[in-house]
Amino acid sequence: MTIELRILTGSGGGAGAWTRFETPIVTIGRHPDSDVHFDPDVELDVSARHAELRASDLGWSVYDLHSTNGTFVNGDRVTEHRRLFTGDVISFGKRGPRAEVRVPELPRATPPSGAATAARRDTHERIAQAVEAETASLKRLFALALGAVLVIGGVAFALWHQRTSAREHELLALIARSDSVSVPLMQTIAAMQARDSQFARLLAQRDSVLAREMATGRQLMSSARGASPEAVALLSQRIALETRLKQALTQMDFPRVHDLNDAAVAIVVSDVDGVNVAGTAFAVAPNGLLVTNRHILRTKEGRLPRRIAVLFANTTTWQEAQLVRVSDDADLALIQTQSPTAVPVVAGVSRAGHDTRVGSPVASIGYPHAVDTPMEGTGLDVRARTTTTAGTVSKRIPDVLQIDSYAGRGSSGSPVFDVHGNVVGVIYGGEAESRGRIVYAVPAEKLAAFLSASGVSAILR
Repeated sequence: MTIELRILTGSGGGAGAWTRFETPIVTIGRHPDSDVHFDPDVELDVSARHAELRASDLGWSVYDLHSTNGTFVNGDRVTEHRRLFTGDVISFGKRGPRAEVRVPELPRATPPSGAATAARRDTHERIAQAVEAETASLKRLFALALGAVLVIGGVAFALWHQRTSAREHELLALIARSDSVSVPLMQTIAAMQARDSQFARLLAQRDSVLAREMATGRQLMSSARGASPEAVALLSQRIALETRLKQALTQMDFPRVHDLNDAAVAIVVSDVDGVNVAGTAFAVAPNGLLVTNRHILRTKEGRLPRRIAVLFANTTTWQEAQLVRVSDDADLALIQTQSPTAVPVVAGVSRAGHDTRVGSPVASIGYPHAVDTPMEGTGLDVRARTTTTAGTVSKRIPDVLQIDSYAGRGSSGSPVFDVHGNVVGVIYGGEAESRGRIVYAVPAEKLAAFLSASGVSAILR
């Protein structure tokens, strides 16, 4: 089922141009992974994860994802979700960007003379739509896993015996290899669904992209006219890259890493010259000692924050904290909570980061976009919910651990974990041109040296 959008105002695309989407879920927001992406520095009325367009047997509906400024259809605010029809205009925030909708469905029926102007939907229809929306995600996950098994046993077997060129044989081998790791990846996605639904959704989206690439490859192989060597080579390169990433991700027990460390990760907010700067911190000692970035806690001129507060994952109570120490040669700092209550700590900090070779899988847990990500509550009055992000090491030098992953404002200070669940880096920035996809972190050696110099050695592994 397809849907088309035309951006009327805002930075989400060329004004006046229709964009066609053929996926059952279309994500909208300032987050770079959104299908409809608005400029995070311009469209301040739009939340990072603002809304989703979802398809069901009954048609398309827009779902508001607890956005800060709300989602509106034809001027009416959407409380949870609302059915969409051709010609409807969606506003992301009352004064935010607007988009017109075009869907392939029958026009809305005109009520007979004397009937109410807005007839209620049948109760069964509303229940069916709600059930369909809630179960659509699980259906897609199991369909992908079942489809992978059927493809390996059927389509790949028939195609393999065709007379093809060496490049075509290579492409078919890549497709078969990618299919073979789809099932364990689906198991990871299903296991993370309850822990971090956003993480599971992003992994499922990435696997869906790879599935489309492989479907294109099969079409090329079965085409009567055949495929050009250039097209086969390009497609093989894309599938090989995504397959290597998928294989790396299946080597990591993301549910275990999440369960070991999630509770120890906190939002940190510091008042620097009257401006609240938000980031991430993680506890390394039960007495409330946390690691974060130096640049969150002081100005370029060296002025210290007026106030520091932290909010641990899955809690609603902010704790006052004070600056203990900053590093002279790395973007690291230690802060101490003022509460006498013991806090959860990360599983460990790697001394040398041996499991961060190029290509190794890693995970970060933090708060990209801080309190602008979907949480229970609004503003600073929220229950903190972390976001887990998968990635792979792309470069490793003495001062920098470079990761192909995602980070945004609020990710600064996020811990990076290896396959054992130990911290091997602390995110501090990224490549500006990569839109958050090339991430820089302080490597394990620098972090371990800083903790040892600060008298915090029990956490080192």
